[in-house]
Amino acid sequence: MNTTFVHEGIEFDLTLIYADTTGVEWNWTGEQINGVPLMAQKEAPPGCDTPWKFTDLYWELGPLIAISSRPTVAQYRAAVDPDYAATVAAGYVEARIAAAVAPGLAVGHLPPSPLGQTGFRRFIRSLQKGGA
Repeated sequence: MNTTFVHEGIEFDLTLIYADTTGVEWNWTGEQINGVPLMAQKEAPPGCDTPWKFTDLYWELGPLIAISSRPTVAQYRAAVDPDYAATVAAGYVEARIAAAVAPGLAVGHLPPSPLGQTGFRRFIRSLQKGGA
């Protein structure tokens, strides 16, 4: 059975879920009428479970936007770091990243705190009085 449908020169993969312009998600029922696929709401409220012909759905609530499934954790890790297992085995952790990126930074490089280690309420009172 063919799992693609061409409408107005656009090829639609019927194995995907599609969202209409109102955000409702639709999937193919696996049925066709005169070569036109029937689409049903993914989570239809009571009374709204009648399938629509793809062409009617496209014209009434389109365009339809394909929704891809979310990547798995393994796919995400492979995209970020193709050799994730070796990276973990080598002990590559955030502390080592920070040491490699900014080894010379220390507390002294920051400007002094306006709180002066005296507390937030005292700082606010000093603003209300117009100075320290």
